[in-house]
Amino acid sequence: MNRGPKKSPENGDLFAPRTDASIARDAPVRVDPDEDEDEDEDDLQHDETPPLPRRPLPRETELSFGEPVREFEYNGGIHLTDSILWCDADRRTDLSFISHAHNDFIGKNRRILATDKTVRIITRASGKVEALTSPYRRSFTLGPLTMEMHPAGHVLGSAQLLITRNDKRLVYTSDINPRQTATAERAKPIPCDTLVIPATYGLPIYRFPPREEVHQQIRAFVERCLEDKATPVLIANQIGTSQELMRLLGEAGFRLRVHRSIYDVAKVYRELGVSLPGSRRFAGTPARDEVVIFPPILRKHASIRKLRKSQTALVSGNAADQGYVFRHRVDAAFVLSDTADYEDLITFIIETGASEVYLSSGFIDELSADLRARGVRVYSLVKPEQLSLF
Repeated sequence: MNRGPKKSPENGDLFAPRTDASIARDAPVRVDPDEDEDEDEDDLQHDETPPLPRRPLPRETELSFGEPVREFEYNGGIHLTDSILWCDADRRTDLSFISHAHNDFIGKNRRILATDKTVRIITRASGKVEALTSPYRRSFTLGPLTMEMHPAGHVLGSAQLLITRNDKRLVYTSDINPRQTATAERAKPIPCDTLVIPATYGLPIYRFPPREEVHQQIRAFVERCLEDKATPVLIANQIGTSQELMRLLGEAGFRLRVHRSIYDVAKVYRELGVSLPGSRRFAGTPARDEVVIFPPILRKHASIRKLRKSQTALVSGNAADQGYVFRHRVDAAFVLSDTADYEDLITFIIETGASEVYLSSGFIDELSADLRARGVRVYSLVKPEQLSLF
């Protein structure tokens, strides 16, 4: 019988007694045989990742001897220099911090560090890896490093990692959300000297309205569809936004039919104490008073095309980009995201007090310029692009 992951004792050594935990890579969405075979490349993009322009390689002057010592580097993944700790690594490592359950590189790491909730979500499928867990706000050690996880607000269990080394406070995080959602504790800025964070919505076009306002718009859309005897189909991320919709609509009294990939995650949310009433796994044809929720990759699924009458709505931070909405050919779009918008991201970074910021993905060039104008030293922390020889 597999035992659960070993929790590190308060102020204890992270490499004290270890245990194996049954962990899997984030379960892929299984596609039915009758799924649309003409999916274009855009269908396979993660819904919460806006399309990015190609960026030039760093200039040679950026690598001058005048640069300060870097705390983080990119070497097949984000690595804390002079340590064995990696963060959301996309290569095999001895130890990688996994910030949230969207991460799909779990199986490559010999050992992972994550919150217990993240481990529970990623272990819903098969596979094995050694897991070290700790609750939020509890200090633990890894050799010369003192670490502590804090809520990131992105999805249930997502975390920022505070690392203290040589009297310097370093914070690594993937996407954060400082706004309170229905299913995850919101992120708060952690005072630090160095911050690693993505620039997912790092353009001014991504300014999101208040969540309650969007909730009301979604409820109104669903009511109009049902009054018109059309099935409302909501397209949202498999982990995070979908579960927020399930809680929002379920508590409003709507009956829900959700794709199995979303339903499997929702089962873990329920086990962890999140109320998600009124939902069933999608199978066959939904009743006339049911609301359907599917992940973005399956928005053209045969099951949706076969609905006699339906209205489809995109629920995503990308709905702030009218071009993105147009390309997805939906009937409605609602700007609801589990990731910080441009203003929230800028404010969050500034409030950490970090004098050194590493941007790990997203609109790095654009956000870098905005931060440098505010006196922040900014670096990119991404995989170098391969130049074409011809």
